[in-house]
Amino acid sequence: MSRAFHSYAAVIAVNLLCALWLIGSAHAQSVEADLGTHNVDVKVDFAGTNVLLFGSLFYEGFEQKGPRPDVIIAVRGPERKMRVRRKTRVAGIWVNSESSTFDAVPGYYALLSNRPVADITSSYELHDQSIGFSDLQANLLMSPAGFSSASPREYAAAIVRILKQDDLYKEQIGGVKFPGKHLFRAEFALPANVPLGKYIADIFIFRDGKLADDYTTELNIEKRGIERFIYTLAHEWPFVYGILSVILAIFAGLGAAAIFRKK
Repeated sequence: MSRAFHSYAAVIAVNLLCALWLIGSAHAQSVEADLGTHNVDVKVDFAGTNVLLFGSLFYEGFEQKGPRPDVIIAVRGPERKMRVRRKTRVAGIWVNSESSTFDAVPGYYALLSNRPVADITSSYELHDQSIGFSDLQANLLMSPAGFSSASPREYAAAIVRILKQDDLYKEQIGGVKFPGKHLFRAEFALPANVPLGKYIADIFIFRDGKLADDYTTELNIEKRGIERFIYTLAHEWPFVYGILSVILAIFAGLGAAAIFRKK
Protein backbone atom coordinates (compact mmCIF):
# COMPACT_ATOMS: atom_id res chain seq x y z
CA MET A 1 0.00 0.00 0.00
CA SER A 2 1.20 3.51 -0.79
CA ARG A 3 2.20 6.15 1.74
CA ALA A 4 -0.68 8.34 0.53
CA PHE A 5 -3.18 5.60 1.38
CA HIS A 6 -1.83 5.29 4.94
CA SER A 7 -1.99 9.07 5.38
CA TYR A 8 -5.57 9.10 4.12
CA ALA A 9 -6.53 6.28 6.50
CA ALA A 10 -4.89 8.12 9.42
CA VAL A 11 -6.88 11.28 8.64
CA ILE A 12 -10.13 9.29 8.54
CA ALA A 13 -9.30 7.64 11.87
CA VAL A 14 -8.56 10.99 13.55
CA ASN A 15 -11.77 12.50 12.20
CA LEU A 16 -13.75 9.48 13.42
CA LEU A 17 -12.28 9.78 16.93
CA CYS A 18 -13.09 13.50 17.02
CA ALA A 19 -16.65 12.81 15.92
CA LEU A 20 -17.08 10.16 18.63
CA TRP A 21 -15.70 12.58 21.23
CA LEU A 22 -18.10 15.30 20.15
CA ILE A 23 -21.03 12.89 20.28
CA GLY A 24 -20.00 11.77 23.75
CA SER A 25 -19.69 15.38 24.89
CA ALA A 26 -23.13 16.20 23.50
CA HIS A 27 -24.65 13.36 25.51
CA ALA A 28 -22.70 14.09 28.67
CA GLN A 29 -24.45 15.47 31.71
CA SER A 30 -22.97 18.54 33.36
CA VAL A 31 -23.73 20.48 36.50
CA GLU A 32 -22.05 23.61 37.83
CA ALA A 33 -22.87 24.95 41.28
CA ASP A 34 -21.61 27.33 43.94
CA LEU A 35 -22.50 28.75 47.34
CA GLY A 36 -23.51 32.31 48.11
CA THR A 37 -20.62 32.27 50.61
CA HIS A 38 -17.89 29.78 51.44
CA ASN A 39 -17.21 31.19 54.90
CA VAL A 40 -19.60 31.77 57.79
CA ASP A 41 -18.22 33.78 60.72
CA VAL A 42 -19.56 32.90 64.16
CA LYS A 43 -19.53 35.73 66.72
CA VAL A 44 -21.12 36.25 70.12
CA ASP A 45 -24.37 37.49 68.59
CA PHE A 46 -24.59 34.67 66.01
CA ALA A 47 -28.22 33.52 65.86
CA GLY A 48 -28.00 31.28 62.80
CA THR A 49 -28.09 32.05 59.10
CA ASN A 50 -29.23 30.74 55.72
CA VAL A 51 -26.78 29.77 52.99
CA LEU A 52 -27.75 29.97 49.32
CA LEU A 53 -26.68 27.25 46.89
CA PHE A 54 -27.27 27.79 43.17
CA GLY A 55 -26.28 26.09 39.95
CA SER A 56 -26.99 25.31 36.33
CA LEU A 57 -27.75 22.11 34.43
CA PHE A 58 -26.68 21.18 30.90
CA TYR A 59 -27.98 17.93 29.54
CA GLU A 60 -29.06 16.28 26.33
CA GLY A 61 -32.26 17.78 24.97
CA PHE A 62 -32.59 20.55 27.56
CA GLU A 63 -33.73 22.87 24.77
CA GLN A 64 -36.63 20.52 24.08
CA LYS A 65 -39.73 19.94 26.17
CA GLY A 66 -39.52 16.96 28.45
CA PRO A 67 -39.04 15.91 32.08
CA ARG A 68 -36.51 18.02 33.92
CA PRO A 69 -33.73 16.19 35.81
CA ASP A 70 -34.14 15.83 39.56
CA VAL A 71 -31.74 17.46 42.01
CA ILE A 72 -30.80 16.18 45.47
CA ILE A 73 -28.48 18.19 47.71
CA ALA A 74 -26.85 16.70 50.80
CA VAL A 75 -24.97 19.03 53.17
CA ARG A 76 -22.84 17.26 55.75
CA GLY A 77 -21.06 18.86 58.72
CA PRO A 78 -17.88 17.87 60.58
CA GLU A 79 -17.88 14.50 62.34
CA ARG A 80 -17.57 14.11 66.09
CA LYS A 81 -17.73 11.43 68.77
CA MET A 82 -21.12 11.13 70.45
CA ARG A 83 -22.45 9.00 73.31
CA VAL A 84 -26.10 8.09 73.69
CA ARG A 85 -27.46 6.90 77.03
CA ARG A 86 -30.62 5.01 77.82
CA LYS A 87 -32.63 5.96 80.89
CA THR A 88 -34.30 3.24 82.93
CA ARG A 89 -36.60 3.46 85.93
CA VAL A 90 -35.04 2.14 89.13
CA ALA A 91 -37.05 2.31 92.37
CA GLY A 92 -39.23 5.03 90.87
CA ILE A 93 -36.23 7.14 89.74
CA TRP A 94 -35.03 7.59 86.13
CA VAL A 95 -31.28 6.95 85.91
CA ASN A 96 -28.77 6.45 83.08
CA SER A 97 -28.05 2.79 82.55
CA GLU A 98 -26.84 1.50 79.17
CA SER A 99 -24.97 3.63 76.64
CA SER A 100 -23.41 3.47 73.18
CA THR A 101 -20.63 5.59 71.72
CA PHE A 102 -20.21 6.38 68.02
CA ASP A 103 -16.93 7.65 66.59
CA ALA A 104 -18.04 9.53 63.46
CA VAL A 105 -21.38 11.32 63.82
CA PRO A 106 -21.95 14.19 61.35
CA GLY A 107 -22.63 17.28 63.43
CA TYR A 108 -25.00 18.59 60.77
CA TYR A 109 -26.93 16.98 57.91
CA ALA A 110 -29.40 18.65 55.56
CA LEU A 111 -31.15 16.87 52.70
CA LEU A 112 -32.87 19.02 50.06
CA SER A 113 -34.63 17.91 46.89
CA ASN A 114 -37.15 19.13 44.34
CA ARG A 115 -39.48 16.22 45.23
CA PRO A 116 -39.40 13.25 47.64
CA VAL A 117 -36.14 11.34 47.22
CA ALA A 118 -38.02 8.03 47.22
CA ASP A 119 -39.80 9.21 44.06
CA ILE A 120 -36.54 10.30 42.42
CA THR A 121 -34.54 7.09 42.56
CA SER A 122 -34.34 3.66 44.15
CA SER A 123 -33.17 2.87 47.68
CA TYR A 124 -30.24 0.97 46.13
CA GLU A 125 -29.10 4.08 44.26
CA LEU A 126 -29.51 6.23 47.38
CA HIS A 127 -27.40 3.77 49.37
CA ASP A 128 -24.79 3.60 46.60
CA GLN A 129 -24.38 7.40 46.75
CA SER A 130 -24.68 7.59 50.58
CA ILE A 131 -27.78 9.80 50.41
CA GLY A 132 -30.41 10.08 53.14
CA PHE A 133 -30.95 9.38 56.81
CA SER A 134 -31.29 5.62 56.40
CA ASP A 135 -27.83 5.43 54.91
CA LEU A 136 -26.53 7.81 57.58
CA GLN A 137 -27.75 5.43 60.28
CA ALA A 138 -26.14 2.51 58.47
CA ASN A 139 -22.82 4.37 58.39
CA LEU A 140 -23.09 5.08 62.11
CA LEU A 141 -23.36 1.35 62.80
CA MET A 142 -20.15 0.75 60.85
CA SER A 143 -18.06 3.00 63.11
CA PRO A 144 -18.97 2.41 66.76
CA ALA A 145 -16.36 3.00 69.46
CA GLY A 146 -18.15 0.60 71.75
CA PHE A 147 -21.54 -0.79 72.68
CA SER A 148 -22.76 -1.83 76.10
CA SER A 149 -26.06 -2.94 74.63
CA ALA A 150 -27.16 -5.58 72.15
CA SER A 151 -29.37 -3.13 70.22
CA PRO A 152 -27.04 -0.60 68.53
CA ARG A 153 -29.66 0.17 65.85
CA GLU A 154 -31.88 1.77 68.49
CA TYR A 155 -29.02 4.04 69.54
CA ALA A 156 -28.22 5.04 65.95
CA ALA A 157 -31.89 5.92 65.41
CA ALA A 158 -31.83 7.87 68.70
CA ILE A 159 -28.89 9.98 67.49
CA VAL A 160 -30.77 10.96 64.34
CA ARG A 161 -33.92 11.71 66.36
CA ILE A 162 -32.04 13.85 68.91
CA LEU A 163 -30.18 15.86 66.28
CA LYS A 164 -33.42 16.43 64.37
CA GLN A 165 -34.93 17.84 67.57
CA ASP A 166 -31.88 20.12 67.89
CA ASP A 167 -32.53 21.34 64.32
CA LEU A 168 -29.14 19.99 63.19
CA TYR A 169 -30.63 17.25 60.99
CA LYS A 170 -33.35 18.27 58.56
CA GLU A 171 -35.01 17.28 55.30
CA GLN A 172 -36.58 19.82 52.93
CA ILE A 173 -38.77 18.27 50.26
CA GLY A 174 -39.24 20.98 47.66
CA GLY A 175 -36.21 22.81 48.99
CA VAL A 176 -34.67 22.80 45.50
CA LYS A 177 -36.31 25.35 43.18
CA PHE A 178 -35.96 25.90 39.43
CA PRO A 179 -36.05 29.66 38.71
CA GLY A 180 -35.04 29.08 35.08
CA LYS A 181 -35.14 26.40 32.42
CA HIS A 182 -31.87 24.86 33.52
CA LEU A 183 -31.12 26.81 36.70
CA PHE A 184 -31.69 25.62 40.26
CA ARG A 185 -31.34 27.14 43.72
CA ALA A 186 -31.72 26.03 47.32
CA GLU A 187 -31.26 27.47 50.80
CA PHE A 188 -30.28 25.51 53.88
CA ALA A 189 -30.53 26.91 57.40
CA LEU A 190 -27.65 26.85 59.88
CA PRO A 191 -28.97 27.14 63.47
CA ALA A 192 -27.19 29.04 66.24
CA ASN A 193 -25.86 25.76 67.72
CA VAL A 194 -24.25 24.63 64.45
CA PRO A 195 -20.81 23.02 65.01
CA LEU A 196 -17.65 24.65 63.69
CA GLY A 197 -15.56 23.16 60.91
CA LYS A 198 -15.64 22.20 57.24
CA TYR A 199 -18.95 21.35 55.55
CA ILE A 200 -19.38 19.37 52.33
CA ALA A 201 -22.30 20.06 49.96
CA ASP A 202 -22.90 17.28 47.43
CA ILE A 203 -25.21 17.99 44.49
CA PHE A 204 -26.64 14.93 42.69
CA ILE A 205 -28.42 15.08 39.33
CA PHE A 206 -30.78 12.21 38.50
CA ARG A 207 -32.47 11.46 35.18
CA ASP A 208 -34.97 8.62 34.92
CA GLY A 209 -33.91 7.40 38.36
CA LYS A 210 -30.23 7.11 37.43
CA LEU A 211 -27.36 9.28 38.58
CA ALA A 212 -26.39 11.53 35.67
CA ASP A 213 -23.83 13.80 37.32
CA ASP A 214 -22.66 15.15 40.66
CA TYR A 215 -20.78 18.12 42.02
CA THR A 216 -19.18 18.97 45.36
CA THR A 217 -18.43 22.29 47.03
CA GLU A 218 -17.27 23.25 50.51
CA LEU A 219 -18.25 25.64 53.29
CA ASN A 220 -16.25 26.67 56.36
CA ILE A 221 -17.82 27.77 59.64
CA GLU A 222 -15.43 29.29 62.14
CA LYS A 223 -15.15 31.84 64.90
CA ARG A 224 -13.67 35.27 64.19
CA GLY A 225 -12.12 38.08 66.22
CA ILE A 226 -11.91 37.81 70.01
CA GLU A 227 -14.26 34.81 69.94
CA ARG A 228 -11.76 32.88 67.79
CA PHE A 229 -8.91 33.82 70.16
CA ILE A 230 -10.82 32.60 73.22
CA TYR A 231 -11.97 29.41 71.45
CA THR A 232 -8.43 28.59 70.27
CA LEU A 233 -6.97 29.34 73.68
CA ALA A 234 -9.52 27.13 75.47
CA HIS A 235 -9.06 24.17 73.11
CA GLU A 236 -5.35 24.32 72.31
CA TRP A 237 -3.95 25.85 75.50
CA PRO A 238 -6.41 24.78 78.23
CA PHE A 239 -3.86 25.20 81.08
CA VAL A 240 -3.12 28.82 80.11
CA TYR A 241 -6.86 29.43 79.59
CA GLY A 242 -7.57 28.13 83.10
CA ILE A 243 -4.92 30.33 84.70
CA LEU A 244 -6.14 33.43 82.86
CA SER A 245 -9.73 32.65 83.88
CA VAL A 246 -8.71 32.43 87.54
CA ILE A 247 -6.73 35.69 87.34
CA LEU A 248 -9.66 37.44 85.63
CA ALA A 249 -12.05 36.14 88.30
CA ILE A 250 -9.74 37.42 91.09
CA PHE A 251 -9.51 40.89 89.56
CA ALA A 252 -13.27 40.97 89.00
CA GLY A 253 -13.84 40.03 92.63
CA LEU A 254 -11.38 42.66 93.89
CA GLY A 255 -13.01 45.31 91.69
CA ALA A 256 -16.49 44.45 92.96
CA ALA A 257 -15.26 44.51 96.56
CA ALA A 258 -13.67 47.93 96.07
CA ILE A 259 -16.89 49.33 94.57
CA PHE A 260 -19.07 48.07 97.43
CA ARG A 261 -16.51 49.25 100.04
CA LYS A 262 -16.80 52.82 98.73
CA LYS A 263 -20.57 52.65 98.93
